[in-house]
Amino acid sequence: YNAYSHAIDVVAEGNNRKETLTDNISIKLSALHPRYEPSQQHKAMPIIIERLLSLACRARDKNVPITVDAEEQYRLDISLQIFETVLSHQDLSNWGHFGIVVQAYGKRALSVLHWLYALGSKLQTTIPVRLVKGAYWDTEIKWAQQLGLTEYPVFTQKASTDLNYLACTRFLLSHRQKWINP
Repeated sequence: YNAYSHAIDVVAEGNNRKETLTDNISIKLSALHPRYEPSQQHKAMPIIIERLLSLACRARDKNVPITVDAEEQYRLDISLQIFETVLSHQDLSNWGHFGIVVQAYGKRALSVLHWLYALGSKLQTTIPVRLVKGAYWDTEIKWAQQLGLTEYPVFTQKASTDLNYLACTRFLLSHRQKWINP
């Protein structure tokens, strides 16, 4: 938390010296609490929400965009709950610089974008989205194997990830004027 708070100050100083380009801060929710996992969500979520909201308000006051970074797929539901709670807070109303990363290698990526579209429409706010292919493929596969899951939460073929990335990009671009900044 302290490192992110300091980073916001440093980025704000740098942004003040620029004419157009604005740097932002990506926040990993797992860095805000050591037990950020489904089995501990009842304890971790209130603390993460409080810390993330505090950082987002600090960033808003200093004009530094914030992006909630992606984590492993088993944390996706918790991440989205935290994101919605913080985004919905009155202190961030109409800020438009509180965004999220969506990983296209996740089989739920397009559904997440539809959900974000509905959330942005409901709150009448812009939700910046950073679409990436994904960063934890090996971990996702190993985790699913260890749990004996019948399906993986991510695509196992690069071509499938690429195709999903294109589908997600098409969705983002088709809704660009309404609420999302791809």
